[in-house]
Amino acid sequence: MKINYDVREAMEALQLKTLRKHQIQPINSILDRRDTLVIAPTGSGKSAIFQVSALVMHRKCHTWTMVIEPTLSLMEDQVQALNAKGIRANQISGNHPMDYNATKMTMDGPVYLQDLSAPFLYITPERLQSKPFQKAIKDNPPGLVVVDEAHCVLDWGHTFRPSYLEIGKWLSTLKKRPVVAAFTATAPETCRSEICAFLGMDEPEVCVNSLERSNLILIREDCSAMTIQRRLSRLKYHLKKYGKKGPTVIYCATRKYVDLVSNYLSNQFPGEVVKCHAYMDPDKRQRNELKFIHGKKRIMVASTAFGMGVDVPDIRLVVHFNLPLSVTDYYQQIGRAGRDGKKSRCVLLYAGEDRDLNETILYKEDYDESLQKLLLDRLDEMIGIVTGKACIMQQVLAALGEKKPNTCRHCTNCQRNRRG
Repeated sequence: MKINYDVREAMEALQLKTLRKHQIQPINSILDRRDTLVIAPTGSGKSAIFQVSALVMHRKCHTWTMVIEPTLSLMEDQVQALNAKGIRANQISGNHPMDYNATKMTMDGPVYLQDLSAPFLYITPERLQSKPFQKAIKDNPPGLVVVDEAHCVLDWGHTFRPSYLEIGKWLSTLKKRPVVAAFTATAPETCRSEICAFLGMDEPEVCVNSLERSNLILIREDCSAMTIQRRLSRLKYHLKKYGKKGPTVIYCATRKYVDLVSNYLSNQFPGEVVKCHAYMDPDKRQRNELKFIHGKKRIMVASTAFGMGVDVPDIRLVVHFNLPLSVTDYYQQIGRAGRDGKKSRCVLLYAGEDRDLNETILYKEDYDESLQKLLLDRLDEMIGIVTGKACIMQQVLAALGEKKPNTCRHCTNCQRNRRG
């Protein structure tokens, strides 16, 4: 595929030496002003697709791009990375609020002024529902709206972040409609049309790439008959065996397990462990994240929200101390490992009682009956994979809508099947 001069100029600004085929197709689609849904594995350079497109549109059409991210850490990582390359990018968050002192008078009263001269403005979906923000951009709407980690539209929109379901409605209120581009690693075919509908996408180009991560070795271990102390010792075993060559992330289902595991490992690996969960002081949580990201701590024990979009390329080991809630969660979380393409391990420690734990987590929220059934079905699908005997990677990809003809040859099941 040919790369035109405008794209090359944007690549140079972003310090990108090359673009892969799976990146060029959606870039061309966006620049042709087509709504575009991109499904590609973690670590495949999805952000480069919309950043190149946004820079070309900014230079040629003098438009700006709104990037909707699910987490503040994701926003800050990308804004800092762009600014470090000399590319202007702004964000609106608790740490970077709107300037409520800058206003202009209109027939509708005072309107807050927002600097829209930079190519990028990063926000969360909740910001999009803010009336002052909507008024501030009304006369200069974005030329491109990017929804990063678009699986959150369904995974979180129906539960604790309903603002995700309002994005399409807001787009329909604009006088001039922007191009909409959505990016995710996990959108089974059955979910794609629903994501596009909630985002108000108009006959989108759907660019699907293989989700297989051939450098990941998937390991599962049944801990059903083990005491918690024995399970912790198995965790220590895997850390010593596979975690020596790079950073490790350990996912736990609840805050209680995060505290339990981090306390245990802090004694086993003094000075190497930090933890993150939603109930921590936000400043302390961010400090812990940065210690891990910058290599000052080797082991991160975290609840399941940690790591989305965190770009630590050399994570060599991801461990699930509890069963994930869904295949989507599992795939997203193992996607933290081996983003540099090198061989990495993903260990899943599970026990029969994990289903009861996860049911408790789901029933704690006041979801309606149909949503609760959907979430329980997803949980049972995950249980089917960890208790099944077929290639784990094949099963995961099948659940995400991709048929893999060959086994991975390296997972726990493939190894056992080969031995007979």
